[in-house]
Amino acid sequence: MLVIGGVSDNEIAFLQRARGPSAKTQLVWNWISDLIIREHHSGTLGNVGPPIISRVIQFLSDGMLYYNHARKIMFTPFPFPHAQLSAFFVLMMVLAIPLLMVQYANEHWLGAILTFLTVTCLAGLHEVARELENPFRNAPNDVPLCTLLAFYNEALITMFSGHHPDAYWNESEIIKKRSREKAAMNGVKKEVSQVGALEIPTLSESDSAEEENVAVKKLFEVKNASTDALPQSVDSLEGLKRLIEKQEEKIKELQNRVQKK
Repeated sequence: MLVIGGVSDNEIAFLQRARGPSAKTQLVWNWISDLIIREHHSGTLGNVGPPIISRVIQFLSDGMLYYNHARKIMFTPFPFPHAQLSAFFVLMMVLAIPLLMVQYANEHWLGAILTFLTVTCLAGLHEVARELENPFRNAPNDVPLCTLLAFYNEALITMFSGHHPDAYWNESEIIKKRSREKAAMNGVKKEVSQVGALEIPTLSESDSAEEENVAVKKLFEVKNASTDALPQSVDSLEGLKRLIEKQEEKIKELQNRVQKK
């Protein structure tokens, strides 16, 4: 059977030390499990959660479980006395059924047809039981192990032959799209930081109208000439309250845009 990547000399030496097919299979399973665990601890598998790694190990364990089931079918023979009795019964039917059909059939041609069908059914059931006793011999009527392994190797080669279709065929477009999304995200964060930098002075009820106007004008003194999102002046305290409400709505809108991005 073909193994992708071949088998190294050291692997062949270790497999030769293992006695029997079951020991060889168990050894290879230990190699694969140990490889996955070591790669996970070293970080080469990426940011993969422990549940995913445990699921992979579980799949390997399931494979070993079904392998042991197949070994039971292969190495547990059909009871020898029962098999001999079945073969003797079929042989006796081949001799007895023609005599019975001669007595019960009115026509010779009808007796011959019934004899042929009956003996064929009994002999066919006996041969089916012999085939099912060990279906892993790679014979024409057995399970096609080599074909199934070829299907599995083809699936592995197809899976590891390339990257994700989007990144493999349109890599430049994907990079441009990610750059545009990153630039838009940075712009939204900048707007939020500019709006969030607004400091609201506290005014008490005892402050006069002139002091309120002075505080309002200080509030909206724009240090950066490129910032046009804020007005340059507010007439009264009521206007300031309305402006603050508008700024709060704008902040919420920008936060929603950031969350959607």
